Amino acid sequence: MKINGINTAFYGNFGLLKKSGSKKADTVKNTADAKTKGGIYIKPVSANPAQRDTITQSIKELSKVKFSPNDILYMKNLGINLPFMSGMEAVEYLNHQNISVSYAEFSNPDVHACLDTTQKTPVALINSNYKDLASFSDILAISEALIHEIGHAKDGDSENSIQEELDCLALNVLAHEYHKKTYPDVFEGKNEPLFSEGVSLYPRLFFDFDPNKAKLKKRVAEKYGFLDISSKNHQGGALAGEIKNMAEKQDKVS
Repeated sequence: MKINGINTAFYGNFGLLKKSGSKKADTVKNTADAKTKGGIYIKPVSANPAQRDTITQSIKELSKVKFSPNDILYMKNLGINLPFMSGMEAVEYLNHQNISVSYAEFSNPDVHACLDTTQKTPVALINSNYKDLASFSDILAISEALIHEIGHAKDGDSENSIQEELDCLALNVLAHEYHKKTYPDVFEGKNEPLFSEGVSLYPRLFFDFDPNKAKLKKRVAEKYGFLDISSKNHQGGALAGEIKNMAEKQDKVS
């Protein structure tokens, strides 16, 4: 979601905080001293050569990602409009738009990554808690976070919606599926938050055998239900509408 120019990723919590008219939308501040009057703030941190190399390797691995035609069709049938059709498309967009990647501290420790659009050139920010993660599985996970953020950047606006979150979540899900098929067991035994609440979470929800996708709807409603169904370049479909209805019902109960 993006609020006040910050795309805050909630991919389990990766995603995008964009502007919303909802009273529930938090305000986001990006200040040098990381002070805020409320809501989410970020504090960029410097990276050493080894940490920069992890980011470089993540982008390299992302460029290799190819989405399965069957998976693309599956997402289309769910009402998903994919911003990119491969990891290479996303990396080419990243380079063409001069979007840089850095680490940052977030006031919400559950935020995995975000896209800072307060400046003319966006910056994809990764939670500084992960800056020393350097295993191959970590590199793949970061690449999956990045494709989500690049997806949010593609529309070039400051609005967000449930549909946009679904569209971008689908990107990291398909990247994850590629990685699992290409590198079998690479995520085996990875239970850290970046995995258990990130890269290993939404693939299970999107590819749940439940035709009603009840668990997916519940999760997205809890995280993004305060957003509008649609935003510019992300016309809400039936799934987004059902999620919004679920969120409104939850609000009434609470």
